[in-house]
Amino acid sequence: MWFSKELFIKFTIPITVLLMTFNLVGALIVIRFASFYIKSIFWSRFVYVVCLVVLFLRIFELWEPAVNLLNSMTLELGKISISVWGLIEAIIIFILLYAIAGLADRFVEHRLMTSTKLTSSDRTLLLRMVRAITVMVVILISLGAAGIHMTAIAVTGGAIGLGIGVGLQKIGSNLISGIMLLISKPIRQGDVITFEESFGGICWGWITQMGLNYVQVATRNGSLLLIPNEVFVTQKIDNLSYGNNLVRLIIPFGISYGADLNKAKVLALSAGTSIDRILKNPEPKCLVMEYGDSTVNLQLRVWIDDFKNGIGNITDAVLMAVWDSFHANGIEIAFPQRDLHIKSAVPFKILKDSPQPVAKDSLLSCDVLT
Repeated sequence: MWFSKELFIKFTIPITVLLMTFNLVGALIVIRFASFYIKSIFWSRFVYVVCLVVLFLRIFELWEPAVNLLNSMTLELGKISISVWGLIEAIIIFILLYAIAGLADRFVEHRLMTSTKLTSSDRTLLLRMVRAITVMVVILISLGAAGIHMTAIAVTGGAIGLGIGVGLQKIGSNLISGIMLLISKPIRQGDVITFEESFGGICWGWITQMGLNYVQVATRNGSLLLIPNEVFVTQKIDNLSYGNNLVRLIIPFGISYGADLNKAKVLALSAGTSIDRILKNPEPKCLVMEYGDSTVNLQLRVWIDDFKNGIGNITDAVLMAVWDSFHANGIEIAFPQRDLHIKSAVPFKILKDSPQPVAKDSLLSCDVLT
């Protein structure tokens, strides 16, 4: 139809009906794509109404007068002057470019996710950079379509930017911290971490996703922590699986001084290796740590690589296995005991099956009834 329009103009053929048909087809195409891509009923109907209004204006040759009227209506924002028609153009161009940028971002994300040469942090960093660049390009083109020049933005936006910067210090801090984390990579997706300060009583978890504002940390109780990036820069974070997925568990216990120490160590190691989730390599270790007040204190050190399945249940299984093994082999798990030394002994009587009550003053110390 476009070709036919130019051909009709070339041969001076009336094109009134052709223009009406051309406008109608154009409106139907826009409505068709809007109904296909826009999932919201409100916005799809909004596009439908706008297309009908534009079609009405163009069919009845009211389009140019309406555009001239909107161009004559201007808005003054400091040194920035923009017409209502320019604002409408900018909004339409922004929506179209933003949709195209979304398609481009999804294409780039698919290409990055299928690449085996990039780590998860590298993919996240590159994807965030691409999205930031596309959004910046969309905004600049939209502002240019509205007739807003960069010099006016620099003059007017300086004071606005200063006020926004003061009010959004935390957001800026988290943004910069997120970029630093993605570049330096002290933590990565999948790492097991512990916090210096607990969040809602939770002090450990594993990272599921890293963003520019916060890090998602999954926990064993089913919750998902959204921790600001600033926390990972300002607080002490212990990364338990930085180089690999291995996590070492330290399980303390104590035995009595009368127990066979070497036999206890062998039994403890055997109990530890009997648990399926405990790795054989690196092999478990049982170390004597100190001679306590009532016990000889030992530590059983074991390794696991499936931390997401829980840590407390491993400690429970190991201690239960040690308990059963010690009881079966005569190893006493000691408990605190105290020896009582009487500095000056006094006589006392033991009354057994006494039929008559005895006066308290008849004993020098105390009565022990058996």
